[in-house]
Amino acid sequence: MVSKTEQDRSAELVPLSLSSGTDEETSSNNFSEYSDSDINKHVDGGAGGGHAEFGEPGTASKRQVAVNIFISFVGSGMLGMPYAFSKSGWLLGTASLAIISSLNIYAMLLLVKTRRKLESKGFTGIHGYGDIGRITSGDSGGTFVNICLCISQLGFATAYIIFIAANLNATFGIDRAYICLGCVPILAGLVQIQDMKHLSPFSLIADVANISGLLAVMFQDFQAYEIAVDHTIIQFNFSKVLYVSSVSLYALEGVGMVLPLESSCADRKWFPSLLKNTLFAITALMAVFGCCGYLAFGAATEAPITLNLEGTSATVVKFALCIGLYFTFPIMMFPVNEVMEDMFLPLDGSRPNTLFRTLVVLFSALTAYVIPNFGLFLGLVGSSICTILGFILPCYFHLKAFGQSDLRGWEILLDYFLIIFGVFFGIMG
Repeated sequence: MVSKTEQDRSAELVPLSLSSGTDEETSSNNFSEYSDSDINKHVDGGAGGGHAEFGEPGTASKRQVAVNIFISFVGSGMLGMPYAFSKSGWLLGTASLAIISSLNIYAMLLLVKTRRKLESKGFTGIHGYGDIGRITSGDSGGTFVNICLCISQLGFATAYIIFIAANLNATFGIDRAYICLGCVPILAGLVQIQDMKHLSPFSLIADVANISGLLAVMFQDFQAYEIAVDHTIIQFNFSKVLYVSSVSLYALEGVGMVLPLESSCADRKWFPSLLKNTLFAITALMAVFGCCGYLAFGAATEAPITLNLEGTSATVVKFALCIGLYFTFPIMMFPVNEVMEDMFLPLDGSRPNTLFRTLVVLFSALTAYVIPNFGLFLGLVGSSICTILGFILPCYFHLKAFGQSDLRGWEILLDYFLIIFGVFFGIMG
């Protein structure tokens, strides 16, 4: 990770700002109900400079934002890609990943367009996904977005514990119950941290461990690959297309980080192209990773792929990934801790609520124990909550913010297609 000053920390794993903004900015049930005079109240006086049309500029360079996009989107889901490819076939898996990635990027950029449209109407303080939901669909819309984001973040964090339990159990034979519960004490302490900068050392450890582990896995895949033709390698298995698509969507999920990442840019005008280019590169990396793992182990490929690795070096790789994902847990939960407290606890209660946050960690650990199948869990989260956040809501908010009169025909059709596709995909997946 690139080195940053205290001023630049907004560019490092930016908190989601799920429902930020003043009460005046977010109290309306529908943004279309505002009159011109009402909208003028939302405009910051004296906004000047080249970023006035996009709100206040951030401080992050292109390189910093690209690194943060990589960190935000590359995680445990990538470790499930080889297994998903083993079920669908490597060619269908690659094609499905490419299609899901393209649609996902399109939907993410709809959020960027929607924010800019709302800002052009005079709305300010749009920092996160929940703000768009509240402005376009009222308080209930903002609340629904925040609930979905909380579920998705908790799902990702739970997947980390599933991964840790599976690998430590396979390597050392420790009972999964002890591993899951053993993760709780330190994590319960880390989730009490209220300032992101205090998590920066753990973020750095997690980044180094995760990236080193992923590179080591790919290296061992090449070592395990046999030149001889493996007849268990398949190209297509259409009965598993929904599963590989669900895992792909999970692996590429990061829509909640899009607006904070854009806000961190020194010049927001170049963010869309940077996001597209970086995510296409990440998609290519995931495709190579999935194919390498599947070609190396064939039908015996497991989820996660680390369960296929053997030897002392493999143990080191597994341990590094376990450490990386363990310290990613509090970072993943950081943006939603306060949101969950506001949803489930009295507003006049103390913050942070130590008992509540500890119980959330315990709930995550118990869920990880009850659902031991890493690949199944990725597919479950991907086909449900990731579909809502990744496809349905961005298109719905895009239609609400622009109105059909301001959109071209193909944009309207594509929005409705993705909404219908998302509903179908969520039910069937």
